[in-house]
Amino acid sequence: MSAQEIRHDWTVDEVLALFDRPLNDLLFEAQGIHRRRHPANEVQISTLLSIKTGGCPEDCKYCPQSVHYDTGVDTHNVLPVEDVVTAAGQARAAGATRFCMGAAWRAPTNSQTSRVSELVRAVKATGMETCVTLGMLTAEQARELADAGLDYYKEMFEDLGLAAQSP
Repeated sequence: MSAQEIRHDWTVDEVLALFDRPLNDLLFEAQGIHRRRHPANEVQISTLLSIKTGGCPEDCKYCPQSVHYDTGVDTHNVLPVEDVVTAAGQARAAGATRFCMGAAWRAPTNSQTSRVSELVRAVKATGMETCVTLGMLTAEQARELADAGLDYYKEMFEDLGLAAQSP
């Protein structure tokens, strides 16, 4: 499936029709799409690190990251660059090619986004792909992360005209 084939304009009837299709037909079609874009029998290994745990102001009831509940989660602020790079190196040694970083924020501040951009650059320097989950970002924050070399949201960045500049 090319970028031109990706749709965001599905009608309710089209979505409901997918539920009526036999599961094996859907799996077969998905496998064909996958094989056009990726090696047939390879799976990318990714590792996720919580770079900032707990203290989220949201009250999502189900989430152990919420500041509203005592869930036993060991909270910490954003990890130092050295710790993140060490974790990325361990992930790479274990076979991962993508390193994902998550932070318990509803919407990071510009300062927090700059800190994550520093982490993205440091992990990219190890040769790994990068991805993040940070909560809601502004367009400017997304641009900063793209410019830092963030990989995972590349297609989203391109759709928004925020593609990272090549060094």
